[in-house]
Amino acid sequence: MYNEKGAHKLNVNVQKRLGTTLIKVAFEVPEEGITVLYGHSGAGKTSVINMLSGLITPDSGTISLNGKVLFDSATKINIPTHKRRAGYIFQDKRLFPFMSVRKNLLFGCRNKKNDKMVLTNIAELLGIADLLDRKPDSLSGGEGQRVAIGRALLSQPEYLLMDEPLSSLDQQRKNELIPYIKQIPDKFNVPVILVTHSYEEAAYLADHIVLLDGGEVTCNGTSEQILPQISCQSPLSFAV
Repeated sequence: MYNEKGAHKLNVNVQKRLGTTLIKVAFEVPEEGITVLYGHSGAGKTSVINMLSGLITPDSGTISLNGKVLFDSATKINIPTHKRRAGYIFQDKRLFPFMSVRKNLLFGCRNKKNDKMVLTNIAELLGIADLLDRKPDSLSGGEGQRVAIGRALLSQPEYLLMDEPLSSLDQQRKNELIPYIKQIPDKFNVPVILVTHSYEEAAYLADHIVLLDGGEVTCNGTSEQILPQISCQSPLSFAV
């Protein structure tokens, strides 16, 4: 039903000039868990995951997944976005307003033979089984994001990109969504790369942190190694 157990290691070494900013990053995403790209606004976080998805083409460097080259400037390899097997969760849920939740979930479903069974299992795991016949405009922000996550997971991605998925939610909805995000790597055997500038979100979600500043990686490691190095302006506020 979900991805088979095995390596899902993502290796990144790219450069890209965007305006006056030079993004120059090199890091490895572990096979398991949630890797948080952390940094202030303008640090280059979203640009990095856009390069991982294929939405932005690096000027130079390489991106590979499990030894398969997704991008290599030297050999002119650039696998298009729709062939990269990357799930992408944007800040806004981007659901089709004219479709039911069920049809939104099934859009792009990779496993057509067992789509009903897979949808049922994912809907139950994400707590959206009772929303299937509703339209997106009737959902809360947290419910909508869970539907967006479910739709991405139904495409059976080999890695999941999340661009500040909590930023548009109020505190209650954030608290509701965090446990669902936290379970994704284990339940679906897919590594998650999540962008945030929130210390609280990094503290609760990260297994591994890549710290970005001015378009460069300043340090990376386990959350236990990196969190003490991050200055926090406000106390933790999530009640999860």
